[in-house]
Amino acid sequence: MKYPFWINDFDRVGKKYTNQYPLSTEVFKYPSSFWFGDNPKKPKKHMEGSIQRLIQRAKPQLPIFVIYNIPNRDVGQYSKGGAKSREDYLDFIERFSRGIGDSEVIVIYEPDALPHSTLLDKEEQEWRLSLMKESLEYLTKNTNGIFYVDVGHSNWLEPKVVGELLDRVSNPKVRGFSINSCNYRTTKECIRWGRKVTKYREDDYFVIDTSRNGNGPKENEWCNPIGRALGEPSTCETSHKRCDAYLWIKIPGESDGRCNGGPKAGRWWGEQAEELVKNFLKNED
Repeated sequence: MKYPFWINDFDRVGKKYTNQYPLSTEVFKYPSSFWFGDNPKKPKKHMEGSIQRLIQRAKPQLPIFVIYNIPNRDVGQYSKGGAKSREDYLDFIERFSRGIGDSEVIVIYEPDALPHSTLLDKEEQEWRLSLMKESLEYLTKNTNGIFYVDVGHSNWLEPKVVGELLDRVSNPKVRGFSINSCNYRTTKECIRWGRKVTKYREDDYFVIDTSRNGNGPKENEWCNPIGRALGEPSTCETSHKRCDAYLWIKIPGESDGRCNGGPKAGRWWGEQAEELVKNFLKNED
């Protein structure tokens, strides 16, 4: 699998930040993803148009999209939110699907939603997995997207458990799964873990989020750990045949939440962006 990645050609954070943190602009010299989720108080009525404009702008390259709107998102933690009901979520999925249509795009489906299901009681877990399965069936039937279901990071669940969860939600049209979204585990560790998962999912391929794993993790800290670095930019030149690509799924410089001095989850944090770039450049020397 060889993906022609797109590097966006417009300012994604605004001159206020780029003027104050000029080194942070280095982040956007590499392909990174675009995240889609609804504000329950103000749904994105024109989401389809936004998606279509990005696709047209990217052609003939492929953009990377992330669906992040599952009800009870992030199980009430820093990125809590998501759709309010099953009906709202399925409406969001239908609108997202209309935006993609027949265009070929890479889609990461619901970071952490699958592993977080293990924290729910049995009834809530069944409800979530059923919703994910229905949504993925709709997406793969009605679009030409290339889908990877997010399964968390390599220091979370046992590979066998991941395989069993994927059996509950995936379908033959789903390309595979994504690893390490928004985390810091090393690429080498993720490759080893991903290979173990594929023993239970023999037709699956996987991608790894390398956006901030250049220095690996800081123990098990997942929320704005200091001293991290950008990882290898998006590429299909990976170290294993079952790994389709290294991708920048999490946008480097966006906060994990109000921890270690960071702003609200998803907000641009210039200081962190510059630290990630500086440490990346140091590693390159």
